[in-house]
Amino acid sequence: MGEYILLAVSCVLVNNILLAQYLGCCPFMGTSKKMETAIGMGMAVIFVLVMAGAITWLIEAYVLKPFNLEYLRTIAFILVIASLVQFVEMFLRKSIPALYKGLGIFCR
Repeated sequence: MGEYILLAVSCVLVNNILLAQYLGCCPFMGTSKKMETAIGMGMAVIFVLVMAGAITWLIEAYVLKPFNLEYLRTIAFILVIASLVQFVEMFLRKSIPALYKGLGIFCR
């Protein structure tokens, strides 16, 4: 009986594909009214994902593993992603103000 309860909880909370899809749709729903803002948000997300992957790999390979600091992996990844998002926000504010205003709450 305990196995069935564990299975039910994991299906509802952990392996819930609808919840995962909903979390991914939040930025899309907020910016998909205009094609320009949707493309801008997509390009910003792609930039952050590619750069975060490359930078976090470098940090993992050359900083965390050599100094046995693997337990700081999550904090390092969060800091890299947060700094890249802030960089994209500053870049959009200075160079593409129309897109910055179009993204609205996602850039504040």
